[in-house]
Amino acid sequence: MQTIGVLGGMGPAATAHFMERLVVLCAAERDQDYPPTLAYSASQIPDRTTHLVDDGADPTHGLQAAARVLQAGGAGAIAIPCNTAHAYLKAIRTAVEVPVFDMIDLAAATIAASFPGATVGVLAATGTVRLGLYQSALQANGLAVEQPDEELQEHVMAAIREVKGGGSGRDRRLDHAIEILRSHGAEVLVLGCTELPLAVDPASTGIPVVDATDVLARACLEWAGGAVRP
Repeated sequence: MQTIGVLGGMGPAATAHFMERLVVLCAAERDQDYPPTLAYSASQIPDRTTHLVDDGADPTHGLQAAARVLQAGGAGAIAIPCNTAHAYLKAIRTAVEVPVFDMIDLAAATIAASFPGATVGVLAATGTVRLGLYQSALQANGLAVEQPDEELQEHVMAAIREVKGGGSGRDRRLDHAIEILRSHGAEVLVLGCTELPLAVDPASTGIPVVDATDVLARACLEWAGGAVRP
């Protein structure tokens, strides 16, 4: 099997969750059935949303350097369990010779296949929303988009920050944001930030949920040659 490279640390809890999903979603019966994985928790990379929204430090060079570390370590392809980091995907790809997965395109294609023509409620970090990363990918797949207004987006970011700080992120503010998206016509919800699977219970949303973290994990397993659970 081929080696999966994981460019993580954005944030560490989300990376740990992604690594867990690689294990849970692999239909393995013994150690040797799991694909080899090389993870780099590059937690010192500057915050992506801060750069995109508030003109903070540019994370591009840090992302490129981390990708090179994984390539040098033997990764045959690289996954980045951070949606907002995909704003820098083109630059990251130019820094390495191995493929780098696009979790946003993968998630959009997955939603389109299961819910063609649906209106998708987007829960994501502010940098991802402001750049329209999911909006563009979803619309390119024939899907309508519903996203929080600025006030609700702050509630979503508060939950994301709480997870990054070691909390659960589960509170009424995030529930309210989901309720508003539903009331505005969202028929399916995409968790477009890798902290959000730690804060959202899909059973409580009232509409189907597509977790971009799981979509990326499945794509990695399929690429590496591992069997994937249904």
